[in-house]
Parts: sequence; structure tokens; C-alpha cells
Amino acid sequence: RGIQMGVRHSDGDGSVALLSLGYMCQKWKEPRNKYNPHRVQVFSREKKHKGTAQIRDPGRGGPESGEHCDILGNDGTLEDVVRIATDFEVDIHVNHDEIKSDLMRIMDEID
Repeated sequence: RGIQMGVRHSDGDGSVALLSLGYMCQKWKEPRNKYNPHRVQVFSREKKHKGTAQIRDPGRGGPESGEHCDILGNDGTLEDVVRIATDFEVDIHVNHDEIKSDLMRIMDEID
């Protein structure tokens, strides 16, 4: 399933598979997790990739790109970072999971 010319394609950011990106972050939230002994709050914030061609920046996928390094220029990601840095309405807009993929279903199948 999802194999093209010997390479398996799946959800992810174009270079890292979804399972690698999201599984541990969701696991760190579980009570008594040995990888998060101090119980630091963890929120998963997925951004759906909506790449667009950019004339002035042809190497990037645009303001809604979810590709590997492009995510750093994603408008939603930048808004999250600015809200965290300024502590502006973080509890309302950032401190919750934003899962756009089938990650939870995949985790249920594994667990």
C-alpha cells in the first residue's frame, strides 16, 4: 500500500513519516511516561500542507506549506510561536492539540 518504484509513501512532512513525527509526542502526554518524567505539557500542532507557487520565493511552498523545513514559514506556525513568545492568548489558541491527520487512528492500531 502506497509503494511506488520501491519507495513507500505515507502521510508526513515530505521527509519524515507521520508516525515518527507524532507518535512520541502523543505518548509523552500519557501519565507516568518515563520519557517525560517532569510531566511537561505537550501539544501536537499539525498543519495541513497547502502548497502554492510563489514568484518572489520560488524555493518555498507558500504561507500554508506543511513541508519539512517550510513549516517554519507557515503562517499558522508563526502565529503559534508569536503567541507563545508574547504569552498572548496561549491558553485559548495554542494549548490544545491540532491533529489534521489519521494519527490517532494509527496509534490505536499500534497500541
